[in-house]
Amino acid sequence: MPAPRRALTALLTAGGASALAALGLACTTLTAQAVSGGGYDPAQQGCSKTADRNDRPQSTEKGCHNATLQVNQGSGDYRSTWHVLSINSDQLPNGQSPHSGSVAVDPGRGTRYVVAFDTGTGRFILVAPLNVALDMASWAAGGFQGPPPLPAQVLGTPGTPSASLAQHDAKERNAVDGAGNQQVYFGADDNLNNGEHDAVNPSDYGGLDRKVSNGPSDGGALQVNTHVQGSARDPQSLVAKNVDPTDMHNPLRAADAGTGACADGICAGADTAHRRAYKGGCTSCADQSVYNDQNSTNWRSPDCSSGDTASQNKCGANWKNGQEQGNIYQPWSERGAYYTDPGVFVYEDPDPQASPITSGTVPYPICELYAGTEGVWVCSNNVVPSPGVGVAVVSGATHRVSGNGPGVATHVNAVLPPNQAPTAPASPLAPLAQVLPPLPVPVPVLGK
Repeated sequence: MPAPRRALTALLTAGGASALAALGLACTTLTAQAVSGGGYDPAQQGCSKTADRNDRPQSTEKGCHNATLQVNQGSGDYRSTWHVLSINSDQLPNGQSPHSGSVAVDPGRGTRYVVAFDTGTGRFILVAPLNVALDMASWAAGGFQGPPPLPAQVLGTPGTPSASLAQHDAKERNAVDGAGNQQVYFGADDNLNNGEHDAVNPSDYGGLDRKVSNGPSDGGALQVNTHVQGSARDPQSLVAKNVDPTDMHNPLRAADAGTGACADGICAGADTAHRRAYKGGCTSCADQSVYNDQNSTNWRSPDCSSGDTASQNKCGANWKNGQEQGNIYQPWSERGAYYTDPGVFVYEDPDPQASPITSGTVPYPICELYAGTEGVWVCSNNVVPSPGVGVAVVSGATHRVSGNGPGVATHVNAVLPPNQAPTAPASPLAPLAQVLPPLPVPVPVLGK
């Protein structure tokens, strides 16, 4: 679909998803434990990375969900976790609106109960009702030409509603096991938009594009996790192992929460911990923050995306000179891992699957924004230092570094010559005068 319409659809769908997630979190009584934002993961949606491949728009995978709300317990990866409750909407072939799903409950007694339901193929469930209002408004503004743009699913013949109950063997569980590791997760992607299939065609470019596949182009999630450490018999361990105010990446280790989404090249979200947002194919590239990537996204042509196979081959670095031909595998192989930090942020999606809607309308790449434990960043400039910044002497050079907990690599913000002390700028906001006038701040768009 046209980029502006696609971005708006992603925004509205993500907005509905966030509201449902918030409702799910509010209703639960449990203490709680990408391509995309907020920790979205196609595996946790029950999907392979190529489930929404653009060359097979009618394909679906059994157990794959375009939206899921889950309550999980236990440490380890998702597959080994106890899935106490999940409410799911099934993946769709292109052209269908959501109509089927399931509710699964595992009380830990050796049996998992699954209620599958279907309102009938063709019966319309309004995921993003404002989409219909926008279509009708556009029709009215055009002088009511032609028939009203009602969704095809409303006009189609509904199928027969159905529901069934099935029982499956499951592992017996002790409620105490993993009680300190719990999770509430809500994830949704743009397959909700009438079965959109916009993930990479893994067969293209001699099969190398399979490595680029990481789920649909747009998605988002909201999650809350607990991972309490220590022992009640040693009260000091409960503090020492669960709270570290000097760790700017993860000050509250006992729990974390994050939400975020991406749509058409723009990502926004909030987090309480250091979390990986994206991983490209470069193994020698240093890890970097999503909010400090202002220059390295200049390579991306506005036509580069995973919307269809042709767009996967419009990712050349010389696009500004009219030479946009180049496979999506190349930019993917030049990108490493990107992380969020505790705070709020808006940034350019580093994933070459994204289609940058902003190009041609506002300066590109967008001015990335961040405010949190690592200070304030505007357009890749650290305008307000992190409150955890200190001074350490390493090998004769003075480094300004942020506080870090065990296992977290130190972020070096500046390296000064030997015997020279760091000097603070006259005003921490001084760089704003240089970067803001030519680079207007974009409006955050939610949606991978």
